[in-house]
Amino acid sequence: MVNIVKISIFSSGSAGNCALIQTKNVNILIDAGISKKLIEENLARLGLGLSDIHMLLITHEHADHIRAFNSIVKYENIKIFLSHGTYDYLLNDNKNKNEKLYDLMLKRAENQSIILLNRLENTILYNDIIFDNLIINVLPTFHDASESVGFVINGYDKKIVYITDTGYVHQELYEVIGNANAYILESNHDPSILMHSNRPHHLKMRILSNHGHLSNEDSMVTLAHVIGNKTKLVMHAHISQECNLSQIVEMTRKKVLGDFGIDTEGVEFVITSPFPSLEYSI
Repeated sequence: MVNIVKISIFSSGSAGNCALIQTKNVNILIDAGISKKLIEENLARLGLGLSDIHMLLITHEHADHIRAFNSIVKYENIKIFLSHGTYDYLLNDNKNKNEKLYDLMLKRAENQSIILLNRLENTILYNDIIFDNLIINVLPTFHDASESVGFVINGYDKKIVYITDTGYVHQELYEVIGNANAYILESNHDPSILMHSNRPHHLKMRILSNHGHLSNEDSMVTLAHVIGNKTKLVMHAHISQECNLSQIVEMTRKKVLGDFGIDTEGVEFVITSPFPSLEYSI
């Protein structure tokens, strides 16, 4: 029997980020950076509701990743996984703005329906998340956030890598993320377009820094080091609407992977956007 895992991107980019991973037994949201209403509309399109979601994985606390967090945290059927840094930021934010949500977060952390991710000693990795038949590797990303992370979802003979909002991908992670069936990988900007944009200089420097966002070329070089014979789907994610073009993403990918001598026959490449994608099966 073939195990099918489905991937749907509800939104990707600075306007908001939210993805759904569906396995045989588990429905996983990654980030909740769009409104609760939009999340529910996207789920309904797939015949689901928030009552059908088992896990919410949060990458970091920036608004385009946690917009619906305060609404979803009320759904105690959904286990929420996030780093200590992200949890502390959201807890303190609610302490100052919403005492009821602050108390609810404390309660949920105490009863382990909010699970804090722990960094392992002497490594850049975190403890794995074990859920149903899934092993989810938690890995650091390098972004100007309290403690941002990415995820590698392993289960049902499939491996899905989700990495956005990072200035670079550490080489120590290549083995963990290598030869995945699917990659959801940031390809944020073209440096030339960024530098000629009307954005303030300090913002340009932030995006280009090691704690900013992956450029097209950096994304494709990372991909070249990790893509393998099991890879069937690559979703270019968190693409800037102002400082990138889908044509440049595709051109950069073809050049870089061609320079590395990588055969991409049989691999589907998808340009994500702030609008819902099709449902992809691997």
